[in-house]
Amino acid sequence: MIKALMVIALVTVAMATGHLLIDEKGYVLIAFNDTTIEGTIVAFVILLLLMVLTGWMLLKLILVVWRLYRSTTGHFSNKKRLQSEQALTDSIWGVLNDDAHMIKSAFTKNDAPTQWQDQQHALLAKAALQSGEQAQALQHLQAMSDESQAQVPKLWLNANQSEQALALLSQPMQQKKPNAAAVSSYLEGLLHEQQLADVVATLSSKYKQLDLATMQWQGFFKRFFDCAKQQASDYFSQLPKAVQAYAQLAYLQSMASHGYLDNVHDMLIKLLKKGQFSQLAQVLAYAKGADIKLTQAIQTQLKKQPEHSELLFCLACMANAEGDFELAAKIFASLPEQDWQRYWIEPALYSFEQTGQFQRAYQLARHQW
Repeated sequence: MIKALMVIALVTVAMATGHLLIDEKGYVLIAFNDTTIEGTIVAFVILLLLMVLTGWMLLKLILVVWRLYRSTTGHFSNKKRLQSEQALTDSIWGVLNDDAHMIKSAFTKNDAPTQWQDQQHALLAKAALQSGEQAQALQHLQAMSDESQAQVPKLWLNANQSEQALALLSQPMQQKKPNAAAVSSYLEGLLHEQQLADVVATLSSKYKQLDLATMQWQGFFKRFFDCAKQQASDYFSQLPKAVQAYAQLAYLQSMASHGYLDNVHDMLIKLLKKGQFSQLAQVLAYAKGADIKLTQAIQTQLKKQPEHSELLFCLACMANAEGDFELAAKIFASLPEQDWQRYWIEPALYSFEQTGQFQRAYQLARHQW
């Protein structure tokens, strides 16, 4: 642009200078219809320069204003975007810390980015449920798109909308081979509603889609059999053998905790004879009620392995269950510290408390295992 102006200026200066050198001012006449413009060439050159300079300045001014507008607009839109992303980030930290207040405050002034609006409603619904605000949670769930509503069935369950939740959870189950997440969520929904027969039926048909060896399923089976109570044995027998292998520990623990040791006596004796002392100990840690024959079988096994810590723990748990707290406390106190397991602590504390050994109970509770 500058070069073009310099060329024009040089040409006009040359034209004006040429006439001045020959002592002629030059004459310009412009006629258009009834309009005429006339003047010397010097005057027209000056006018032309002024027009070009004015046009150039106007163009620069327009460019400056446009750039200012663009930069200002970009600044505010970028600032809004950053605030939205920060709100979403803060809410995620709130979820990870189980902090309902942090989730709510994150969206007080700013919403999540547009493409994350459904997730924002889901996060706020979860926060509302944690705060006991079911009506507010339901509003957020209903504000989500239909597709996103299907992704949060557990929130629907917690909002006491079991019919809606199970309807959403059952949709993927219509497929020939639903994925593990879909089967797991559906089973959780059924257990939440205590539809135990449906849990057994679903496990029997879909267990191959699940990794039942994980700790998640141990907790699931424990809750299932705790809900079943007296029907636990019937439900356990209906499970496929492959599922029973993973559910057995939770089943035995549940039966022991409800005082039904007689119902599972044969299974416990089988664990003892096979040398599966660790599993037996994990079951008897929950024992309530006496089983004299099982106690005698443990004592017989101890004659062969008198220093075996897990067998001694089993005997102490049976003493607890039979009300012989003195014997139980004595055995617990004799167990080597290096052999202790976390699940041993509660039965030991109970026996120490029952025998008035509060100092020993206090030391055991404070010990860093």
